[in-house]
Amino acid sequence: MKPLNNLINKLQDYKSIAIFGYGVEGQSFYRFAQKYLQDTNIIIVDKNVSQNGIDAKTYSGDDYLDALKLADIIIKSPGISLNSLGIDYKSYNFTSLSELFLEFYGSQVIGISGTKGKSTLATLTHDMFKNAGLKSILGGNIGIPVFDVLEGICDQSIIVMELSSHQLLHIKQSPHISIITNLFPEHLDYYKDLDEYYNAKFNLFRHQKSDDIFLYDDANSKNYKTVKSRCQNLHHSELKYSVEFSMKRGFIHKNTLMFLERLKEMFSVSDEVYLQTLESFKTLEHRLEYVSEVDDVYFINDSISTIPQACIEAIKLLKDVDSVILGGNDRGVSYDELVDFLTISSLSNVICFSDTGKKIFDLLNKKESNLKVILAKDLEESVKLAYSLTKKSKIVLFSPAASSFNEYKNFAFRGRAFKEFVLAL
Repeated sequence: MKPLNNLINKLQDYKSIAIFGYGVEGQSFYRFAQKYLQDTNIIIVDKNVSQNGIDAKTYSGDDYLDALKLADIIIKSPGISLNSLGIDYKSYNFTSLSELFLEFYGSQVIGISGTKGKSTLATLTHDMFKNAGLKSILGGNIGIPVFDVLEGICDQSIIVMELSSHQLLHIKQSPHISIITNLFPEHLDYYKDLDEYYNAKFNLFRHQKSDDIFLYDDANSKNYKTVKSRCQNLHHSELKYSVEFSMKRGFIHKNTLMFLERLKEMFSVSDEVYLQTLESFKTLEHRLEYVSEVDDVYFINDSISTIPQACIEAIKLLKDVDSVILGGNDRGVSYDELVDFLTISSLSNVICFSDTGKKIFDLLNKKESNLKVILAKDLEESVKLAYSLTKKSKIVLFSPAASSFNEYKNFAFRGRAFKEFVLAL
């Protein structure tokens, strides 16, 4: 319990702490403060929060940001973009759950980030360790705030921590083992530019020491020339184990399996446990998730696909895709690579909706191809059109290649909407 006591002691030195953003992480810290920081003045700063059920002073409304100056330290939620608010990070004493956690538990952490694949790798790693009898704890961006698992950590714990770029931005701590699965342009509505997004990811290894470990997969290693830790590029690695996957159980990308095999070796996990973990794995929701078969047409939900490269990889992996549904919020990402891929693919139908759907529709209509390209009014109509057009024994893939925020709260709400429309056919 020594790291926990040290964490509590550090925070008890502050007379006033602001929770900036009362989302999943903000609420987690509030629960922590209720238990361990009873003599500390806790305030909540969130434009839309209400006082109901909260035993702390809340600041909301148009002038809510003025309350930040009332706190000695500010626990910033990752979903808040200081860039969008015009706030300089150095103007206040900001920190975050991720930074505090890594300061006191970083030596026990396997930190996993990347544009895509981090949730699946984190889940598989945790499952593999549990199957091997190791004391594994899963937390972070996977939906489990790390402050919610503090009391379950012991000296033997291995903490598998998924970290988003938003959680990594500005932090000055890095895990003992860091993994970046891949990097593609993403979240351009949150950051000043692409370089700031990439630099946020690089914080995963930037503060490592010489005895720490960094794994990555990148054809161009120049991004990692400043790494101080022991690093290994797995880009040219070949898989040592062969596992059969299926549409209904789900697929695992080669990139994910490469990292999992390396972790297997590092922690001396047996072949039997490793293969058992893969054979019992069922894909996570909204990640190449099998939804249903309707009149010999199969529907796959890949709502987590928020960039063009994710859609391309999904089509390559599934092989039997006849129709793809694309579209979402326009964040300024280029779709040229996806359009070029679609024009030479074996697909029959591309059904577009929403803002980026219109952009892709226009780009495809400028190309020569055998594709039937349709612009639908919304996701529900897209599902109905795909069902009517798709060949028997083939797949309708919902892999939108864009974020959801112009029409849905997040990719999960969008994915569930897709599934409801499919099940209503």
